[in-house]
This record gives sequence, structure tokens and C-alpha cells, in this order.
Amino acid sequence: MVKDLVANSPFINLEFIDSGEILNDSIVEKLFDYYKNDSGTVSFNLNRDFIDYRITPFFSTEQINELNIDYFDFDSLSYFQISEFLNHHTFTSIKIKKSDIAVYIQLPDNYDSYLKNLNKKNRHELKRKKRIFEDKFDDFSYEQSKDEIIFDEFITLHRNSIGEKGDYMTEDIEKFYKALFEENKWEIHYLKHKDSMIAGAFVYESEKVQYLYNSCRDHNLDEFNTGTYLNDQLLQNSIKKSKQYFDFLKGEEKYKFNFGGEAHQLYDLKIKV
Repeated sequence: MVKDLVANSPFINLEFIDSGEILNDSIVEKLFDYYKNDSGTVSFNLNRDFIDYRITPFFSTEQINELNIDYFDFDSLSYFQISEFLNHHTFTSIKIKKSDIAVYIQLPDNYDSYLKNLNKKNRHELKRKKRIFEDKFDDFSYEQSKDEIIFDEFITLHRNSIGEKGDYMTEDIEKFYKALFEENKWEIHYLKHKDSMIAGAFVYESEKVQYLYNSCRDHNLDEFNTGTYLNDQLLQNSIKKSKQYFDFLKGEEKYKFNFGGEAHQLYDLKIKV
């Protein structure tokens, strides 16, 4: 199950790593595209704050010796990836630590079944919040787009977010998102009301999984549950497209579990060769 979430994700694709080049420390030696080597310590390329899953690491004994690798310091790995890596070598010391949690939903064949799978409280709350939204916005639309104008609207809405979320969208991060947006399978999904975006999501769609990489909303409309309504539309969209999973990715916010999410534990792995 979690193997599908990792294997279908954009994060194991070299295009994603290349798009994040603007966010990297140029001083550190890049190694085999996916890694970096800092004085004998090998870790993943691209900061963990921007990437939710990693490729399964692999180094041959010959590579370890030729590159004079003393330590491995990996983050954001699923346990099956750690097992695969450790099966190939014997090391001096190994430390495995629980780190981030990603949250995903295994999707049924139809939306009615999805609602039935929610517990009574969460199902009631979802319906109640959707009614509040629909009573307020009788002329809204749910849309998805590859249009640059829509991308710019998303960035503006994100920058207007409260606190750290608004500060997050720096010029360099905007360039990173723009590079991703220009690739296949990335789109903006959004709620539109009177020609304005009131909530938006930056989404990657693979054959089996739809990934919610980031989202934002107009906080002046929080009392009308725009974020909840957009997430519900994303789930319905995923089900209609016969996706097997919807992945909220890293972060164990309560709302993800209210939607029926399950925890995907990730780990950090530190190794002395």
C-alpha cells in the first residue's frame, strides 16, 4: 500500500529534484542527482521541507569505498525502504527514528461508499460544513487548470495567507512551484466565486494517486468552510477518476483524519559505515 504512495509520487522523479535546484545549497557536492556529499556524509538532495517521499537509497560496496563515505543521513523514508537498504550492507551503527507522518486515504469506488466509511461524527460534520458553504455561495464552481493566470492567482492567494503560510511563499519558492507547474501532471484545483479564487490546491495526479502538495484559501471566508469544501471536491474528483488513493502528504493536522485519513509513518535513518 505505502509502496504505491511512494512509487507513484512526483518526489522520486528527477524532474522534481531538478526543479528544486534553486532551493539547494550550491556549496555542497551533488552526488548521483538524488544525493549530496558533505565531507563524507551522504544525505538526500533537496531539503525535507519541500519533499514528502524519497527514492529508496542504494549504494554498492564499491561506491561506498570509492567515494570515502563515512556516514549516511537520510530522512523521509518509509520502513520498507529502510529494510531494502539495510539488506545490502553491514554497518558499524544504525539509528532509526520516527519523524514525519503523512496522511492518505484509500479510496472506494464511489463517493457514497466514501461517506459511509467515515465515522458518524465526521460524516455529520462534513455534511454540515458543506451546507454552510453552499448556503453562502450558490454560484461557485470547482475547476482545475494549467493556465498561468490561475497559477498567479494561487500564488497571490497563498501569499495573503495568515502567518507562516503566507511567509512561506518567497520568490525562490514561487520559481520552484512555477517549474513544477510547467511539468506534466501538476495542476491548480480551485473554488471560484464571482471570478475570484477563494480556495486553491496545488495537485499532482499520477495513475493511481492524487497528491495534495499545498493549498490555500481566503481567510476572510473561513467561517464558510472553503478549505473543507475544496478538500471534499478533490476527493470526489479522485474517486471519479478511479484513483486508488488520495494523499494529503506530510503533516498530521486533525482535518486530514476527519476526512478518514490514515497515518503513514516516515523515518530518519542515520548510519555509520
